[in-house]
Amino acid sequence: MGRSNLLFASLLGAVAGPLLSDAFSLDRNAVGGVVRPRPQQLQRASQQAQWENTKSNNAIQKVSAGGTSTHSSAVVFADNKSRRRSSYLSASTSASTEPTSAGPPILGGTEAFETWFTSSSVGGKQQPGLRHATFQSDTLRGLEYSSSKERGVVQVPESVVLRTDYNRNSNDGRPDEGWDARLAVMLVKECLKGEESDLAGYCSLLTRGVPFDSVAVPPPTAPDALRHWTPQQKARLQPSRKGERLLKREKSQMRLWNDLYDDLPPEDASIMSREQFLWAMEAVNSRAFKGNFGGGLLNQLQRLTIPIIAAAFGAIVLLTNPGDATAELIAQVCTLAVLAPAILSLAEETGGTANAKADAVLLPYIDSANHSDDADSNIEYDPVNGIFILDIGKKCKVLEDDGRTQLYINYGKRTDMNLLLDYGFLTNMSAAKKNLSDDERRARLAKEFVRRNS
Repeated sequence: MGRSNLLFASLLGAVAGPLLSDAFSLDRNAVGGVVRPRPQQLQRASQQAQWENTKSNNAIQKVSAGGTSTHSSAVVFADNKSRRRSSYLSASTSASTEPTSAGPPILGGTEAFETWFTSSSVGGKQQPGLRHATFQSDTLRGLEYSSSKERGVVQVPESVVLRTDYNRNSNDGRPDEGWDARLAVMLVKECLKGEESDLAGYCSLLTRGVPFDSVAVPPPTAPDALRHWTPQQKARLQPSRKGERLLKREKSQMRLWNDLYDDLPPEDASIMSREQFLWAMEAVNSRAFKGNFGGGLLNQLQRLTIPIIAAAFGAIVLLTNPGDATAELIAQVCTLAVLAPAILSLAEETGGTANAKADAVLLPYIDSANHSDDADSNIEYDPVNGIFILDIGKKCKVLEDDGRTQLYINYGKRTDMNLLLDYGFLTNMSAAKKNLSDDERRARLAKEFVRRNS
């Protein structure tokens, strides 16, 4: 058998096998029932006890049209109908000026995550020299990267990726209503399983090491997002017209997220509190990537059919015309058709058409990288091997003031309003020279936002 014949045989086996499996296993990311954490999980180190005490001792403000009321964040309502609209989205709460360090350590959960990610049960891969670290006077968590390798910096198996349709049911490219709620429910269900979850390490990373079900509300994944600001802190945005619009958008988002919780199926609402759901909504909206990652039945069938037809046609041509130069050329063209669907590039806001069909995914490890507008990063999905791959360019590595190199990726096009609403930061701000309190940090953000948007 010639080299082209061998190539077709290997490609057909490599492509058809996994794609056939994927095409008929569309519920591979479905999440099962809830397994409560083991008793020993609730007896973690003193840092978690300290966090729980801090949360239970802080009253949480709730702002509504009728005025202001407070209730303890430790309250969990047993009945869905009796659960109040959470203040988790209106302010995390008091006008505290204590540094963020009063909560769990900023690197809490990272060691457990990195061990989990590279374990044999997960099979994640990373280039040497990549690890979680702190930057900006230990106030910012991100990824330090000391290697020169740019290809395959992180490889995430799809078995630990939560996925849902983003806009596959839309005719105009707009997001499906409730895409983030679907992903949030998946995330909460996994985190409620504790160490029994296939995503246990990822949940530990998101909660900074605090057992998910041991507190009413885990630590926020975007602590300086606008929903956590106090009314006094939000008022600093009012001198800007865009600041006023941002404040209205935050209120609208708060109402929408609460409505989405109210509309959850009873079987979902009965196992998670409103606070847990809203925590997950924040995680999803600040960490999810959108792109054509092979979701949707039609999409998968298309990607399955084209390679098989191409491989079969090329094989027939070769078998019926052995040694013919034209047949060899046709076979090579068919080889490209087989390989073409193997790598699907990210189709976020940075590329693709307005009506491109996309999935929304949570990508452990990759989503730990901070954002830079200049970063020339790329996320690809390889359906043959079932992995998500992060490749980077020269602009993704930035030498910080402390002499260490931070790895950045590009989240896509984000306005100041997007960043402050869902992420709690602004790009191109100078690093703080000291460990600021929550109020000082948000004052800097508000001042910079007003300056840029007046």
